[in-house]
Amino acid sequence: MKMDFIGIGAQKCASTWISAVLRAHPGIAMPADEPLDFFSYRFENGYRWYDVQVASASADACRGEMSQSYFHEPGVVERVREYRDDIKIVVSLRDPVERALSQHRHLVRLGAVPSADLSFETALATNPTYREQGLYFRHLSRWLEAFGQDRVHITLMDDIRTDPDHVARSLYRFLGVDDDYAPQDLNETRNESYVVRSRATHRVMGGLSRTVRSVGGETVWRSLGGSSLRRFYRKLNHRRVIDVIPDPDPSTLAELRAFYAADLGQLGALLQRDLTTWANP
Repeated sequence: MKMDFIGIGAQKCASTWISAVLRAHPGIAMPADEPLDFFSYRFENGYRWYDVQVASASADACRGEMSQSYFHEPGVVERVREYRDDIKIVVSLRDPVERALSQHRHLVRLGAVPSADLSFETALATNPTYREQGLYFRHLSRWLEAFGQDRVHITLMDDIRTDPDHVARSLYRFLGVDDDYAPQDLNETRNESYVVRSRATHRVMGGLSRTVRSVGGETVWRSLGGSSLRRFYRKLNHRRVIDVIPDPDPSTLAELRAFYAADLGQLGALLQRDLTTWANP
């Protein structure tokens, strides 16, 4: 059976939180592993591969997946519409400057930024996606034109922070599942960024965890003190990303906000929301 909805990002805009809220609902079925990135990077796998990702779900389940690359990657809108023109689209957005900073922290954590220069300024100058992915109105317009406003649900991270229960209910209502369901841990912080001091040690720890789990599963890992061992390892080998990245220059942030000003004006008019705190925090 085909997917009923897709979550498309944008990247670093609370997609992990939204995915957890949707997965918690008994009427919603999602793939075990995400993101699938089918319409962006794995389209050659074919529809059969895509549809079986949630094949074990009950017939009346609301099926869906979340891949943040869909929001901005070229050609995705057309592929999704060809797959199912009445599919529902879940979007989440945040202050675009904060989004760019979060992307930078994420890439530093992954080791994708040269350690010789971890500054936001250098990354902003050399990686065009930092700016481009924050042009929300430009990207969102293509989705709205293809599917219509009634099939696109837009969440702002500001609303998640102030009223997560309302956001969860709104998502459930949009997807046509019981909106009285109350998921747990709505206020839980997710995806705190960190970097490892030694990648060799990190690989050893990861290999140990996978080996124990493959032999005896999660129960054996816990009985051997796996959780305590993990906490001890993190204390020794992890550092918070914000502690290793130089603070961005205020002039850089001001220039970036000026860059987004026109796009944010159009987005605010579309959403009928006051986004001045994004333009002038």
